Amino acid sequence: MEMNQNLNELRDISSISIYPNPEHIDLSNKHDSEQIVDISPNRRYAKLNCILGKGAYKTVYKALDWEEGFEVAWSSTQTSKAQYMELNEEIEILKRVRHPNIINFHDCWYNNNEIIFITELMTSGTLREYIQKLQVPYLKIIKRWSRQILKGLYYLHSHDPPIVHRDIKCDNIFINGAHGEVKIGDMGTAKMKLGKNYTVIGTPEFIAPEMYEEKGYNEKVDVYAFGMCLLEMVTGEYPYSECKNPPQIYKKVINGIKPECLNKVKDPEVLEIINSCICPENERWSVKQLLETSFFLPEAEVKLLSTDETKNHLTMQVIFKGTDQLSVKFEFNTDTDTAEDVVSEMIQEEVIPDRYQQLITSEINGILREMNKYIPELDENKEEDHHIWKRENTITKKIEQANERFQEAERRIMVAEEAIKNIDMELENLENLAKRNKIPLEYELQKKAVITDNPPVLTPQEIVQVDDDYLNDLPVEELAKYTATTNNKADKIKEWTQKLRDQDIVTIGDLKELHDEDWASLGLTVLATRLLKNALYKILNDNMSPQQYSLPRINSPPNDLGRYTNMTHSSYTDQSAL
Repeated sequence: MEMNQNLNELRDISSISIYPNPEHIDLSNKHDSEQIVDISPNRRYAKLNCILGKGAYKTVYKALDWEEGFEVAWSSTQTSKAQYMELNEEIEILKRVRHPNIINFHDCWYNNNEIIFITELMTSGTLREYIQKLQVPYLKIIKRWSRQILKGLYYLHSHDPPIVHRDIKCDNIFINGAHGEVKIGDMGTAKMKLGKNYTVIGTPEFIAPEMYEEKGYNEKVDVYAFGMCLLEMVTGEYPYSECKNPPQIYKKVINGIKPECLNKVKDPEVLEIINSCICPENERWSVKQLLETSFFLPEAEVKLLSTDETKNHLTMQVIFKGTDQLSVKFEFNTDTDTAEDVVSEMIQEEVIPDRYQQLITSEINGILREMNKYIPELDENKEEDHHIWKRENTITKKIEQANERFQEAERRIMVAEEAIKNIDMELENLENLAKRNKIPLEYELQKKAVITDNPPVLTPQEIVQVDDDYLNDLPVEELAKYTATTNNKADKIKEWTQKLRDQDIVTIGDLKELHDEDWASLGLTVLATRLLKNALYKILNDNMSPQQYSLPRINSPPNDLGRYTNMTHSSYTDQSAL
């Protein structure tokens, strides 16, 4: 008897709607004009004398939000101060919940043995009232409602820890008829799932069997209740309406006996979903699994937005209905594209989910068939030939593109191999040069001058074959003098020499030890740095001919670099200095 009384009380509490009910609204003349009868402690909300709903424990009034300028619901429930303090956890949950498919909670306070909740006000009543108006709604409408309910539940269950509503039913689902918008309400029973919950709360027809057991329960009790909501939407009947009282319902639920109205569900897909919701907890689907079924997928439609004069370049758009008009716009070339390739590409780039592949491909092909019907010169046989030609043309172009990519890859490999070969040869030459005995540059020039009246010509190898000790001891003035005169900048000799000496650069050997970043800090211009580095290293590029290094006869002392005035040395470009 105590269980029966508690269940009756729970049913009475949970059946209260915060929306108009003809049996509860006071239609006396004194309410012809709405008046303010109470003000919230923060003076933001004004309670009106218009009752929207009334039950044994709760009364709901229309109210005004003076700060935002819209109507809200003012719900008052008799309770003690101690009970109000126990609700702190639930109130904190309500403050954090914000989702398009959950009624917004605005404020809450305690006053004169009453707890007051201020919540969002919907315009068209509860989902149960709406079902009664429509009798049995179309399956398309049921899908849209269910999808929104599941999205709200998915949001709650995605919290860490999950938020369990514990009283999902069509009386607690509210609707805005103007937009088909559905929201979960009556969040006062919601609770964080810290481990298992044990409190039995809710409406008997929608309470999962595990809620009666001592083992506790989790967020899947909301999935069970949703299954019962879906059953009511499909059949128009309240679950377990064959039972006369809550104890009979309780007995059937704990024994796994399903509602009789389940036999009226004819659609096999809907029946499977309901059974997957109201089965034992360990077999029951999660909200995420339900949303991923084909039944709850948003409907996708492909529209042709525009085409050019040749009807070869199309602009199409995929619209996902029931998802705030989410859409994807894309281009389609009838000469080179196929529906299968375009859809596969969008899936690979995660523009659309892969579960829509078959549907969207079929929609695009349908548009292409419709377009071909309106080409006057194509009869039925020619149209088939046109399709065959287009497919063959597409395949041919793809093969050509693949061949081009292959040839380009081969070319790059050959270039890389040639570059490696050249590098190996250069390394080998350098190693050989390092092993030879080096001869001073002046001696080589004099030797060549003896046997010919023409200016002597040195090969790159001969230029490099200079004694390291001889060069290292040369003063930097000689390098500055040589570089400036060979580049028609004789006026820069003193300036360059001074800047080098300012940085304690005295000999050629000092310069050879510098790195690129050291050169940058010498205070020289970019041009001066480049010319000095070229003169220092005397490295020929592969494409330069030895004739570019023709020199006159040398009659001056061997340590005088100024004698090489006709050496065209600006050709020794050090690429790292550019």
